[in-house]
Amino acid sequence: MGLLKKLFGTTDAMEDARARAPHDEVPVAATTKTATSNLPAGWASPTTRNEGDTIVLEMPAPGLDPDTLTVEPEGSKLLLRASGRSADGHRTISLDESLNFPDGSDLSGVTAVYDDDRLVIRIPKTGLKHT
Repeated sequence: MGLLKKLFGTTDAMEDARARAPHDEVPVAATTKTATSNLPAGWASPTTRNEGDTIVLEMPAPGLDPDTLTVEPEGSKLLLRASGRSADGHRTISLDESLNFPDGSDLSGVTAVYDDDRLVIRIPKTGLKHT
């Protein structure tokens, strides 16, 4: 099971994020199970928020190399990959996640950026197929 799925406590992380999106700055950890003991140092549970026509997932993720961050839509899945080193340089950090969306969703507009030790994923609501 991937890191984001563990943090969201579900195998369909986007369903959980969509359920929380109408609320402003709702910490995901407040209402779901987390696996924080498996997180690299400085990482925290993601938050979700609604910014108009966009769902935003954001989480502290220090140590990632921004040049390695990729976001690839694959059918109704979104593949996120990045790597880096822990603050002490002794451990490799790897993010390799697959987020599931409803069948028929258009994920071509999804973006991911890494800035100031934070991973920010923006998901246009217009691309999400409602079930």
